[in-house]
Amino acid sequence: MADIEIQAEPRVILGKKVARLRRAGVTPANVFGHNVNSQAIQIRTADLAHALRVAGGTRLVQLSLTGEAAPRNVLVRQISRKPTNDLLLHVDFYEVSMTEKTTVEVPVILVGSAPIADSGDGLIIQQITSLTVECLPGDIPDRIDADISSMTEMHSTVHVSDLPLPANVMTAWDPSDVVVSVSRRMVEEEEVAAEEAAAEEAEAGAEAAEGEAAETSETPSQET
Repeated sequence: MADIEIQAEPRVILGKKVARLRRAGVTPANVFGHNVNSQAIQIRTADLAHALRVAGGTRLVQLSLTGEAAPRNVLVRQISRKPTNDLLLHVDFYEVSMTEKTTVEVPVILVGSAPIADSGDGLIIQQITSLTVECLPGDIPDRIDADISSMTEMHSTVHVSDLPLPANVMTAWDPSDVVVSVSRRMVEEEEVAAEEAAAEEAEAGAEAAEGEAAETSETPSQET
């Protein structure tokens, strides 16, 4: 069950008038779901911001709505913020049934240390940062770990099939899809190219200086 709780109230202020809510420290939101009518709600911004930091997009939240006897189990579906100052503008919650499977995006986190990267020979590239999974709401994992400690060679890879998904969590991703790979470091080649460019520039500068000196020596002096 969810251990994150939010207290909300039904919202009657709609449209552009919601700006007055934000000025009063309240964020407009909506809750909707399968076989659930969309409902406009409002939540104290400070409480909402704290809950969002903890819940992310995978943790269940208990949304207690004034006037309702039991809280709703919801997931954070979408967050809208003002680009200039990151102010919370609006949040959508998706109400789930604890007995019906749902689909969510779960972050893929790299764990361990890759010997090929530690040696300086390779650069670790994470190609899949989140995985779409399907499971019951109570089984949603907070994260999926991708262990890179076995990546010792340039051809080393971690595939979807290597991820430790719980038995009751499924994904539609192809098992052969690459989650993490290794790229050869280009530092040495870049340094050589930079040195060659600098040498060519210096040589061009020297030739230009010699040309100017020769032109000066060939110009006859004028007597007054």
